[in-house]
This record gives sequence, C-alpha cells and structure tokens, in this order.
Amino acid sequence: MGAAEDGRGWIGVCSGRGGSAVKIGIITQWYDPEGGSAVLPGIISRSLVALGHEVHVLTGFPNYPSGHLSPGYRLRPYQFEMMNGVSVHRVPLVPSHDRSAVRRAANYLSFAVSAAVRLDLLRTVDVWLVYSSPATVTLPAMMARWLHGRPYVILMEDLWPDTLAESDYVRPGRRTDLIVRLLTRFCDAAHRTASSVAVIAPGMADILTSRGVPRDKLSVVYNWVDERVFRPRPPDPQLSAALGLDGFVVMYAGSMGNLQGLDVAVDALEHLADIPDLTLVFAGSGVEERRLRESAARYAPGRVVFLGQQPVERMVQLMPLGDVQLISLRDQPFLRSIMPSKVQSTLACGRPIVAALAGDAARLVDESGAGFVAPPGDAYGLADAIRRMYELGAEKREELGRCGRLFYLERLSERVGSVALAKHLENAVHSHKAVPQPL
Repeated sequence: MGAAEDGRGWIGVCSGRGGSAVKIGIITQWYDPEGGSAVLPGIISRSLVALGHEVHVLTGFPNYPSGHLSPGYRLRPYQFEMMNGVSVHRVPLVPSHDRSAVRRAANYLSFAVSAAVRLDLLRTVDVWLVYSSPATVTLPAMMARWLHGRPYVILMEDLWPDTLAESDYVRPGRRTDLIVRLLTRFCDAAHRTASSVAVIAPGMADILTSRGVPRDKLSVVYNWVDERVFRPRPPDPQLSAALGLDGFVVMYAGSMGNLQGLDVAVDALEHLADIPDLTLVFAGSGVEERRLRESAARYAPGRVVFLGQQPVERMVQLMPLGDVQLISLRDQPFLRSIMPSKVQSTLACGRPIVAALAGDAARLVDESGAGFVAPPGDAYGLADAIRRMYELGAEKREELGRCGRLFYLERLSERVGSVALAKHLENAVHSHKAVPQPL
C-alpha cells in the first residue's frame, strides 16, 4: 500500500518537510461532536496535530444540526475538553438552527461575542486560523490581532454576505440591504487585516479578487475528509435487505437544507417511469425534509425512501448500498463558487456520482471522471444522467467510482490539504515576526 492510500503513512513524510511546529488557535462555531459539514473543523484540527503542531480550538457548545445541545452538554460560562490531541475550549452561545432569521442571528452573534470576550484563554497562541462560516466568526480573530498582535489566516468556507443575501432566511427590503452593507464592510476589513485567505474553490478566489482582495493573498485549499471513515467499503447485503433496498438505488446522503435543491431529484422520477426498479433514497435530515416527504408522497408514491438523520458511522455503511450517489445544489450565483463537502466524501468513498450542479463543483465532478453532471434544477437533465448510469451496468459504474477515488487521493486528500494549510499558518507567523511590532 502506497503512502497516498495509507491513512497514517504520509504523516512522517509531511512532518519532515522543514516546517516548524507552531501553536495554533482555531476559531470555529462548529466542532465535534456535531455532524454533517460541522465535522470539518475537527478533521482540520486533527490533521494539524498530526503534522506536529499544538492546536487549541475556541468553539461553542454543540447544537448542530438540531439546534438543541448534544447529549452530555449543558450551557456554562466555560468548558475545557481534550479531544484526540486537540485542546477544546467551549464558550456559551444561543443554540439554534431553525428557519428563524432572528434566532439564527442570535446563534451567530452570541458565539462571536462570547469568543471575543474569552480571548484571554488563548493569548499565547502564535497564529489564529478562522474557520469562516459564518463570517461573524472572524470578529474574535480581528480583536486578537488588535489587542495581542497575533496574526490570523481565514479559511473561507462560504461567501459572505452573499450566503445571507441569497438565503431564504431574510426578506428583501431596507433592513436587509443595511445588514448586507454592514456585513460587506466587516468582511472587507477582515480580509484586509488577515495575513492570508484560503478559499475552498477557485471561483471564490475570483470573486474576492474582484472585491479588492490582492490575488497574492489568496489561495485554494480544498477541504478533505476523515479518511479513516470515508473510504471504499463493500455493500452489506444484510443491511440492504433489512432496508428493502433492491433494484437500482439512487442515494442522497447528507443535509436536506434549502440550498441543496433536492426537489429536482423527486421531479426527475417523473421522467424515469420506464425504470420500475429505481428507488430514490434520502439518508439525512434538515429543514426541507418534511416538505420533501410530502412532495414524494404526492408525486412519486412508493419510489422514495427516507431513512432520517444518521450518524456518520452509519452513513458510510449506507453509501455503498446506492448504485450511484446524488449531489445537488440550487442554481444561485454564489453557489457556483462553493464546494459542498459531499463532493470530497463521495469521491473518497469511491462511489459513482450523478450531480445537479453548476460552477466549480460541477467542473470538479466532471474532471474526476466519477460520473455525470446535469444543470441544477433541471429534472429532465438529471433524469438523463441517472438513465445513463443505469444503462452503464454495475461494472462500469464501479470503474467510475475508482476513478473518483484516485482523483481524490491525488488532488483533494488530507496529505495535500493539511500541508498547504499548515504552510499558510507558518508563513503568517514568520511574516508577522519579520515586521517590527509597535511597542
């Protein structure tokens, strides 16, 4: 087994590249044991520890995606945990993750303020890494720079204020326009004072450049996944039988939010009536689940299965049961410049893909050779992609999955991403020390 395939063997190679160990503080609103996309900060933290760095995480109390505190936690002024070699410092926030704009704003702002107030916990870190989703998370890092002279690097997961302006949580009007203007000024200041900005898709870099961020301050660092968990697995026939999944299975495994645009999958079934053994499976949950259930019952009775929220360990057991994995996003301008983590997790698992996407994510799926892409929201186009997968047969589909797995290992893996991100942090420390600081 080569280093690229070994979940541990690459560590010694990367640690010996001349990089120096630094004390890293990570500011993130999301952290373990939260699921879904909230697992990414934990993956990043553990990867940096594996490279020999000391990592401290400043985060909130876990409440994603339900909006309720995870079992075993209660709000308190401060809580410390040691998790997989990472020092985790928790500060209070307002738990919420529903469709209320007011409660969502309270969730974001309460964490930003709590983290800023408790910066004294970590004033000795060499550099801060900001997991920027939402953008308000940058506030504590900006204060750390002003108060303690510590540099920070932004890892931008979403474009702000675009994500807010294009969401269903706010209504157009003067109040929203004012909020967007204020957020734009805040983001501009955050980018200006950051040592560097790492983005997760090329289109994000293009947009930030158009907004005045110097190109030499930007770089693309793709997200990676927990490669101990997301890896090729054989299907479990007993599990498949227990769930009643026979025939040709198209599976969506992930968050069912308003940005995913999953109506297109239900609508596509109307154009696939001639494939009677086709089943669409949703494994996951989110704010759109109830409406999707109602739509499936009305327009595709008996052809759609909902498995509900699943822990990640169960999710990766379910993924091989799908003959093909579905990835979908709505057709909105800012979504063309983001990279849903589901792309990397599906490629890492070696599963063939049908996607309803545009922009960077669509190009990456196409470049990987793992499957077929249809325009977002195009039910007929998605149905055609599903039909092509069906007609390929199992052997050819598995070949596509292997192509995707190889692409992930060569371009998107932990081996590639963690070293690039660590280099950003090391450079921020060295550049900051090279500049005379005011007394």
